[in-house]
Amino acid sequence: MKPNTDSRNLEADVRLLQSIFASIQDGISILDRDFRILMVNPVMERWYAHARPLVGKRCFEAYHLRDRHCEICPSRRTLDSGEAARESVPLTGEGGRITGWLDLYSFPLIDIHTGKLTGVIEYVRDITAQRRAEDEAKKLAAQLAQSQKMEAVGRLAGGVAHDFNNLLTVIMGRSDMLRREIPDAHPWAREMTEILEAAQRAASLTQQLLAFSRRQVIDPKPLDLNHIIERSGALLRRLIGEDIHVEVIAGANLPRVLCDAHQIEQILMNLTVNARDAMPDGGKLTIETSVVVIDQEYARLHPEARPGSYVMLAVSDSGCGMSSEVKAHLFEPFFTTKGRGQGSGLGLSTVYGIVRQNRGFINVYSEEGVGSSFKIYLPATSDAASVESPEPEGEPGGEETILFVEDSDPVRGFTLQALQRLGYRVLVAASLEEARGIFLGQPVDLLLSDVILPDGNGKVLYQELSQKAPSLRVLYISGYTDNVIAHHGILEKGIAFLQKPFTAGELARALRRVLDRPV
Repeated sequence: MKPNTDSRNLEADVRLLQSIFASIQDGISILDRDFRILMVNPVMERWYAHARPLVGKRCFEAYHLRDRHCEICPSRRTLDSGEAARESVPLTGEGGRITGWLDLYSFPLIDIHTGKLTGVIEYVRDITAQRRAEDEAKKLAAQLAQSQKMEAVGRLAGGVAHDFNNLLTVIMGRSDMLRREIPDAHPWAREMTEILEAAQRAASLTQQLLAFSRRQVIDPKPLDLNHIIERSGALLRRLIGEDIHVEVIAGANLPRVLCDAHQIEQILMNLTVNARDAMPDGGKLTIETSVVVIDQEYARLHPEARPGSYVMLAVSDSGCGMSSEVKAHLFEPFFTTKGRGQGSGLGLSTVYGIVRQNRGFINVYSEEGVGSSFKIYLPATSDAASVESPEPEGEPGGEETILFVEDSDPVRGFTLQALQRLGYRVLVAASLEEARGIFLGQPVDLLLSDVILPDGNGKVLYQELSQKAPSLRVLYISGYTDNVIAHHGILEKGIAFLQKPFTAGELARALRRVLDRPV
């Protein structure tokens, strides 16, 4: 009876081991010393179904579709050293395509009677989900670091632009005044014109810095992107030349976007110039619009995006494309791949700043030798289109009384002279305290105030003074608002603002817009 009992016990033990072997949810593979597969569990059969039957094949043939073992093979290391080893390896499917990742542990298979190494036990765990989560976390961390770097550079750029705008207000304003006084035949006329043009170019650069840093003050209106593209078409074609074919694919039934029309034109112009430079021998430029709905999952993977309805503006070229290194620095101010003196490096950083200022986001797709595509997503709005008021012509003056508050001596001197030439009665102050004292004893029609002052800000001053004189008008001026009258550069509704630097003519027209507005 004893042999029969032992036989039954052995059979039960074998069935139990087989059940355990089949029930383990990780892969198990038994190899001999020649890497030949002796046994696998159902998990391995399922993972490598394309290579079945597995038993009898060598592991590198079945699992990695190779004719020899891998250099990093942990099983080879175990057979050589007799010690356990571990490695992460790709899970390959039919055609050698990587379908996931596995953690492979190899353990020495020892004959319990002889103590000799007879093979390897491979224990394999699917780590595809873990690898994807880690890759996603790295990508999000890189996006966050890039966003923080751009924000820091933006703050620096905004501060620099503020100081330069004060200087340029005087340079540009007084140059314009002097040029108007000098006859065209005067020997200094040409020099004054060149000074003024240089100041205007410098002002354009500071505006690009403010756009990048999202501190360029704008007054958004509901816009039809297709209409802006159509209106800009002739200018864009002149920019790129005859050897580049332009195709516009206008999406139907586009909702409006809440943006500044000038900023949309800036985006189109800068991206068009960028595309032209990428196609020195000609090519194709495609401008496309469409409606896109961003869902929660997409927004989770793209930190700058928010769920909702967007209007997508894509500008694509068939040019030289970009490397991953260039793409990593693409929107940084002053970064350029052009030669010295061939570009400021502010074009794409301006685009980035404008898009972010208008609560949108931008994606770039590029491949070297194939081309690039810039896809801009701007939030859709249901607001109706606004009616533009006619712009005053020339340099209209007036006889009203203006309380002018500005802490910069040179800016104050130029602006005072400009106001007096326009016929206004002007009361001047360099601080809030001075302005309060002057206002107490004087009738005032309009407050003309810098936004940021040493002892406060112009908005607070106006709120105080308008309580005593409800009919008081206000026009703010500044080179950098610090979000006092705007949030991320978007002007508060009903606020009148003149960006520094400005000329006497621009000041004159801005004043009349405010003074002639119905109460």
